[in-house]
Amino acid sequence: MRYLYIPASFGKTFLCFVFVLFATFSASSQVDTLKWINEQAYPLHSDATMGNSDLHFLKNELKGKSIVALGEASHGTHEFYTEKSRIISYLIENCGFRSVAFEIPDSVMMQINSFVHGEQVDLKKIMKGLGLYGTEEIYGLFVKLRDHNRNSSPEKQVTLKGFDKPEYWSDPISRDGFMAENVIKMVSDKDNKIILWAHNVHVLKDTTAKYMSMGGYLKKHFDDRYFALAMDTYQGSVNVMDSAREFEAHTFQTNEHTLSGWLSKARSDRFYLKFDATQNPFKDTISFITNIYSNWQELKPIPIHPGIDIDAIIFIKNTTPSTKLK
Repeated sequence: MRYLYIPASFGKTFLCFVFVLFATFSASSQVDTLKWINEQAYPLHSDATMGNSDLHFLKNELKGKSIVALGEASHGTHEFYTEKSRIISYLIENCGFRSVAFEIPDSVMMQINSFVHGEQVDLKKIMKGLGLYGTEEIYGLFVKLRDHNRNSSPEKQVTLKGFDKPEYWSDPISRDGFMAENVIKMVSDKDNKIILWAHNVHVLKDTTAKYMSMGGYLKKHFDDRYFALAMDTYQGSVNVMDSAREFEAHTFQTNEHTLSGWLSKARSDRFYLKFDATQNPFKDTISFITNIYSNWQELKPIPIHPGIDIDAIIFIKNTTPSTKLK
């Protein structure tokens, strides 16, 4: 057998050529991905006092949706809480939503619901037992909903509910199924539209998880009536609970080789992005978003299929800790 002799210098040249070609292709792909993000993103106000006019696109985005789940990468982030409050107000005022359910025990939410319907209830006393949800931001939302009910006819008033129970907490795998059952009972017909407030791990539809989350059960039951909106960040500070159940702030930065890292390179620092476009560059990939637990530990990003596990994401590049209720 005869062999073709290739000079060593040629081999090195060829390898350099392949490397340059790959790097050029990779850089081109990154430019295209970033271009798609910038073209599809809806920039959002950074100042909550500017109102909700920048959320106008939600009316069309959520047409035909009865269950809108608002996720969050952590339970201790100021910007997630204020952004959720703005979205809830917009959906109530413009999209006919009349119920808001929280990842909070239903027994507690019954008392808070009494408050938003005008009863004499010590709201701060109740909320101080809510752990990371005992914040000024969420207190402000409940006060706003009480004011809404005071100025609205009975059919336009908002009801608060809870889909969690303390007895679920010892069995995390079963907990999501029980919470989903509670939500399903709340949505008795197609005219009953509800907003859910929970961590991202509960609202995802979970095609990458070992067990089904609440969002997976809801997708199975409600199909396209269910809309999962995650909230993500790249870096900043967050509140968690220490061993004495007190607020404790920690700084963090997510791995840049994640979906969060991609989104951090976008033109806007705060935006809404939907993943169902035909040219969605993430649709056939497993991506990772930020995940921060209620107690501080090493960051473990959540794997997702964008456009399948979540319908859209609100990304806020730099975030700060929530404010503990005084």
